[in-house]
Amino acid sequence: MYKNWAVTLIIANGIIFLIQLLLSNTLVPYTVANNVVPMDIVTYYLGLTPYLVVDKFYLWQLFSYMFLHSTSGFAHIIFNMYALFIFGMPVERLWGSKKFLIYYLTCGIGAGLAIFIIALVSGGLGYYIPTIGASGAVFGLLLAFGILFPDVEILLFFIIPVKARTLVILYGALELFLELSGGFDNISHIGHLGGLATGILYFIITRKHAIRYKTRGFVALQKKKATIPAEHVVDKKEIELQKTIVQKLYKQGEQALTDDEVQYIRYKEIMVETNTVDCDISIFTSNSCENCIDRDACFVKIVKDLLKQ
Repeated sequence: MYKNWAVTLIIANGIIFLIQLLLSNTLVPYTVANNVVPMDIVTYYLGLTPYLVVDKFYLWQLFSYMFLHSTSGFAHIIFNMYALFIFGMPVERLWGSKKFLIYYLTCGIGAGLAIFIIALVSGGLGYYIPTIGASGAVFGLLLAFGILFPDVEILLFFIIPVKARTLVILYGALELFLELSGGFDNISHIGHLGGLATGILYFIITRKHAIRYKTRGFVALQKKKATIPAEHVVDKKEIELQKTIVQKLYKQGEQALTDDEVQYIRYKEIMVETNTVDCDISIFTSNSCENCIDRDACFVKIVKDLLKQ
């Protein structure tokens, strides 16, 4: 079943923000170097405070901090949720809910780790000050949007039209400049850069898996052009992979496929012709046609039919 995680995340952030407002006057004595500094209870337990992660072993803060926002006004949560909506919705539609959610949370946790590590290494006040907000995860989404929809124009400051890829470069350069110059505000620029860096790493890792099938697809296309006949060999692992892909498409839809499975489909589409085959999904997923020479053609035809539904 399709789940709109972008909207669900916005609702979750909104609910937690209301809890923050309700409990803003409930304080916890935060003791640092024999000095007691009261902190609101939600930020104390869920905000990312490197000192508490190390001293109290509050490891969940590397995850939970991205659902909290400043209660001193509404600008922080409004801008983050607006960005989550405009960048997250198209990315989720393209990738599917599962992959979108994994990417979003990965970027948020990656940003949290960047904040934690820099604070741990550099020391200073940053080690004791809590960080909250979804900005790191949102910057990861901005990167994904810029890579997937590079030529889409976005209104910078709601006025200036800028292409998505240019916007990513501008924001990345600005955040790097502000971080290196020491910053001029209480914004976690290292968190923003951490979200961007995690997104870049994610794309590098996932694209490496895709390159293998793209290379195979290119070689297959050259063989096909040269009319080199391929020997029919039964590969049990490949048969199981084809069955898995067909069953995923039939039961869960395209969003259930992994990157490797999508690239495998594209590879097979190059390899075979489907004009002369007539396939039945129930027969295909059984064991009755494992040795059929037209099995790959049937696989491609069934996949194309399921994608049209």
